[in-house]
Formats: sequence, structure tokens, C-alpha cells
Amino acid sequence: MNTLASRLTEVMAELGLEKPKDLADFCRVSEGLVSQWFSGRTKLGPKPLRALARTQFNLDWVTEGKLPKYRAEHGESTRRVRVLHPDDPLPDDVVLVPESRIEFAAGNGRTALYELVEDEEPATYRRSWFQKHGINPERVRRFRVAGDSMEPMLYARDTILVNLDERNVIDGKMYAIRYGDELRVKYLSRRVDGTLLLRSVNPAYPVEEVSPELVEQHISIIGRVRDTSGTGGL
Repeated sequence: MNTLASRLTEVMAELGLEKPKDLADFCRVSEGLVSQWFSGRTKLGPKPLRALARTQFNLDWVTEGKLPKYRAEHGESTRRVRVLHPDDPLPDDVVLVPESRIEFAAGNGRTALYELVEDEEPATYRRSWFQKHGINPERVRRFRVAGDSMEPMLYARDTILVNLDERNVIDGKMYAIRYGDELRVKYLSRRVDGTLLLRSVNPAYPVEEVSPELVEQHISIIGRVRDTSGTGGL
């Protein structure tokens, strides 16, 4: 039966959550509220939806059972965990993406410089995943997140995969941007007059409105965020 309880059971299984308390901890709500979800007495509110938004699941499927089950950016590609021994040759269908540290050179445009973080393990992706989304694997970078403005979508020390070739703002998509000398991760929208709206996930951070003049002086789009990974605040 396609009910909220059955879908949440599937969510728990795929996220490795064994008990309702685990789901409560993941969504940062009480175990009693989770019991109400399973009994059908109440629906999911903003807080659990924000937590589930950082997973592979389509929220319309979770809340109403509308297909597809997985978000378009993830789909079945999220199930790509595989074990590679350091001494084994790299399979043809695997791409390793190392983590980068970003710095901004002085001068007009604050050119971005990417330095590999040598002591971090690279992330493993299937080449077919890049092909499916029309992404050149040579044009992606992985960065580590700082701060709490994107919680519970992204926690400090989670990583993001950024496509450097996608710099035109599509309303409501997540981007890595340079703001002054900082790397920020935000949902972006642009008004007709050129004003850029920077939206966080954490409700403690209000929407930032940046005038076209300030955008020209202080902001540049590094690329669109295409994948996220991390412990989710654990």
C-alpha cells in the first residue's frame, strides 16, 4: 500500500535508519511526532522536509506518493557506493574527483585558483552519471562547506560537487559563489532588474538581496552545485 507510513519505511531502509527514533533524530523532531506520521494523524512539516530535502528522495513522492521516487539530480545514480582497493586499477566507468581548496587572486574579477587537498580521499563517481547530466568531469570541483546557513541540507564539512561550466543563474538552483573573498553556497534567483537573491536553508538566515551594482563588484558565480555528500551533521 502506497501510504506515508510505507514510504517512510522505504526512506528509513535506504538511509540506514533502523528505528523510528533514528528517523526522529535525522529529522530533528520528537519520536512522538514520528509516531503520528506513521499512524496517519499528521503530515510532514517544514523541519522534516528540510532534512529529507538533502537526500536523494523526491519530496513529492515522500509526501504524496507522486513519481518519480528520486530527485532528477540523483536518481539511481545515488546508489553508487563501491569499494576500491588502493592497489586495484581504476575501472573504466569510474571517475575520481579530489577535493579542492579555493583561493581568489587579487585583481579584476578575483580569479579563482584551485588547490588540491592532498590529505583527503577523492570521491568516486560513475562516468555514466556525468554523461547522463551532460557534465564534463574535467570541469567539476569538490569543495568543503563551512557554516550552518544551509542546514539541514548541508552541514559544516560536508562536500559539494560544482560544475564550473554552469554559471548562468537558473532560479531556485544551488550555486557556489564568490562573495568578496569568501566561498558561499546558496540558492539563487535573479530579478528582472539584476538584483540577486541569495537564499539559505536555515530559517535563521534571511534572504539576502544584492543590488546589480554590488553583484558586479563583489559576486561571481563559480558554478552550479550538482551533488552533495557528507555526514549530515552526525
